[in-house]
Amino acid sequence: MKKNISTRIFTKLTGSAGLFALLLSASCTKDFEKINSPYKDVSVATASPVALFNQLSRRATEEDYTLHIGVLMPIANQQGVQNVSVPYTNYVSSYWNNYYRDLADYKLLVKLIAADVNPVAYTNLRAISTILISSRTLSMLDRYGNIPYSNAGDASSDPSKYRPSYDSDLSVYESVLNDLATAVNSIKVGAAASDQVALGSNESFLNNNYDSWIKFGNALRLRYAVRLHAKNATLANPIITDIIGGNKPLPNAVTYADMEAMRQNNYGNYPKIVVPQNPDYNDRLWYAFREVSVSNIRLSSNVWNEISSSNADNGSGIFDPRTYVWFMPNNAGKWVPQPQDKSVAEGSSTLYPNTDANAPAAPNTLADNKFAGFNFYLVRDHTMLPYIIISEADVHLLKAEIYTRGMGVAADFAKANQEYQAGLTASVNFWYTYVASSTSGIWPSSKPTLDANAISNFLANSKVALIPGDNAGNLKKIVTQAWLTALWQQPEAWAITRRTGLTPKAAGYNPQVFNKLPYPNDEETNNHDNWMKATNGANPDAQALQKVYWAP
Repeated sequence: MKKNISTRIFTKLTGSAGLFALLLSASCTKDFEKINSPYKDVSVATASPVALFNQLSRRATEEDYTLHIGVLMPIANQQGVQNVSVPYTNYVSSYWNNYYRDLADYKLLVKLIAADVNPVAYTNLRAISTILISSRTLSMLDRYGNIPYSNAGDASSDPSKYRPSYDSDLSVYESVLNDLATAVNSIKVGAAASDQVALGSNESFLNNNYDSWIKFGNALRLRYAVRLHAKNATLANPIITDIIGGNKPLPNAVTYADMEAMRQNNYGNYPKIVVPQNPDYNDRLWYAFREVSVSNIRLSSNVWNEISSSNADNGSGIFDPRTYVWFMPNNAGKWVPQPQDKSVAEGSSTLYPNTDANAPAAPNTLADNKFAGFNFYLVRDHTMLPYIIISEADVHLLKAEIYTRGMGVAADFAKANQEYQAGLTASVNFWYTYVASSTSGIWPSSKPTLDANAISNFLANSKVALIPGDNAGNLKKIVTQAWLTALWQQPEAWAITRRTGLTPKAAGYNPQVFNKLPYPNDEETNNHDNWMKATNGANPDAQALQKVYWAP
């Protein structure tokens, strides 16, 4: 299966001209994307590989952020009181539909390259396109488990594929990780890239920096080697050994002069950089935060315990400098977290009201707000806030876990501690570089600033610092910090929570068990036979109890 899927996707895709039809793919992200309309993309006669790549890169982080805030954040235990029963019904389809549109575009791109008179000139374009679609595919597997893959998105060349079968998630993980290795190793850099098709401004993801593309691909490989290790060390260990033992390129800047330097080491979409004149990505976070069904979220007590050394409501116990970017105090200017166990309720206030001006409420202006909340300015800064797939901090913290557990390389406390501290430093610098760089006008003139000793004090705090010989305690700290670092990357925070079982949670908080997203309802209707094989007819609630391949 691995060879067949990989070969189809990366090297030997051929097919006739025509419109690319796709299994019920559409965008459906509440107010701003279509719902359940059959997807048909550009024809082979009018499409170009460069234009298709441009589409893939601009849509690389296309999400329904109400899923993140209203579904994933509570089950990853990263917010105050929320629905115990996950309100997933409206939010499980958009990533699925957007992904299959992109998979069709990718397959068309590969076919066009194969048919070109000089396909070698597109080696880099095909490789970076493969990295992008691999990122999307891996996230699909994390969310849904088994998915249509090898026969999906190719209905125009074979009508029998209009209703594609589901591949096992393991076979797709194997295939995609193989594709990633092939892609990374094929990228030409420096003078060797002189024969490659110039992408110019169409390369809006990493601005034609192929060294960064190699780092991005390796970062994804490392993430999934760690993700899969406990279940399949035979698959994971060679990847870790290749990357860590082989000293393969990974992001390693730690500090950033500006947003451009940041995006070359923290991979995702940067709206203002990608679309300077109109960086309106549909105001994604603000829509999610002001949604009535999820707008009661606050700074959660279990998160507060990991960023403050005391419950002093004047904030004197705060030791994590990211706190001042992520959160803000209550109406009275006090740092009061909401108990995650629901022992104290907020009341009737809406913390993120949808005002006529569609602007953030100023701090200390909502009379009924008893608890500290997520920073208004952050959730409103949709033109400047990066949407990250994998950050440099994530990579360092993965390496810290690798060296602590001895995964694919020898256990080494000194190296684990070095990577751990580098990851936390990179995370702090990411957030303060973003705030300092924001020119959206959303942040007030009194932006959070990083004190000279803030990072060293953070790293030295007893809740953070690793201790020689305390492997279990160190592992819990590493996982906790990886989980906190992914606060604004909810699919990753949810994966860390499911994979490790080590993330903080209040003893009395018991949200609905939610191990995976149910398949969209349209699959039951329009791909019924294959859906039945994948689900045995289970309803959405029962599907959500099933586990993806790597989950313990």
